Amino acid sequence: MSETTSGAMGGPRHGARRLVVFGVTGQLGRELVERLDESEWPISELVGIASAESVGETFDFRGDDLDVVGEWPVLKGWDLVFICTRGLEVLEIVRECLRAQVPCLDLTGALSAQVEVPLPTALGEAGRADDAIASAPLIALPSATTLAWATLLEAIAGAAEIRRVIGTVLSSASALGRRGLVALSEESIALFNQADPPDAGPAGQGVAFDVVPGGGIDPTRIRLELERLFGESLRVDVAGLQVPTFVGEGTSLVIELGSPLEAALLESRLAAADGLSLVADGIGSRGLAAVEEGVAAPTGPTLRDAAGVDEVLVGRIEPDPSLSEGRGWRIWLATDPIRLTADHALRVAGRRLGLA
Repeated sequence: MSETTSGAMGGPRHGARRLVVFGVTGQLGRELVERLDESEWPISELVGIASAESVGETFDFRGDDLDVVGEWPVLKGWDLVFICTRGLEVLEIVRECLRAQVPCLDLTGALSAQVEVPLPTALGEAGRADDAIASAPLIALPSATTLAWATLLEAIAGAAEIRRVIGTVLSSASALGRRGLVALSEESIALFNQADPPDAGPAGQGVAFDVVPGGGIDPTRIRLELERLFGESLRVDVAGLQVPTFVGEGTSLVIELGSPLEAALLESRLAAADGLSLVADGIGSRGLAAVEEGVAAPTGPTLRDAAGVDEVLVGRIEPDPSLSEGRGWRIWLATDPIRLTADHALRVAGRRLGLA
């Protein structure tokens, strides 16, 4: 590993933090850097690390163009490491952080099944803040899907026992990273122009104008994370669909309760919960209007509504007719998973660094 730390922004200031971001050129890494840029944190140095093919690129941070580097700096002495990359390298980074005694925030899911590693969801007065965050050497972040579900389930759990959750997740091309976005764009253009389709992208097959079962999420990770958060007695079933949209994630949830919960109480709890935004019936997508008078307008929230939003949008709350009254509810969630994860990472990191 290199002794140099490309990306320095002048000399250190009193109390300023030195941060490392692995996977800085990916969608999550870029969103995280953007959120750090917007923050008022005192940051004297930021190093962005990526794979060899990204070396030579730059990224903007607080008015400076910083170089993307491929070699790791010596980690000892840094204040926090964010891991936004994937693959076997993650565990190597974690081991090096432990040796260097540098706190590490894993955004990849590699550590989420380790019960000794904190897995924080909501923070703040209304959240289940974990005091271990302040001193834990390693902290795991749940997936964006788990984070969205957990935020909603925590709001409901205070009013009724949750016995079972069944969810179908609709993932956009952004779940497959930049390659997924490029693949969807190229496939769509080829189909419109009646040209030969490009080579299959990261989904393993074409996704434009199609729906791919099982794509975009890791159901096992989601189940394990929810069991950690709510106990193994909670029954969880997760299915995924890859849909031909560029951004956002939608989830159709069916929740089975141990006792009846009235609609008014359910909606009031969701409306009051931190991190949730209850969207009333009406026009779903920004700028969308019914094309014919008298035709029912689509109800939201849609994935376009969620783009760039760091809350979980909730709507279409309906009773499940297969269960007795008040015991089952169907709920629709729309999120920007990249934004949601980056925002949560900043809040957890702020707690760890004493900045929040």
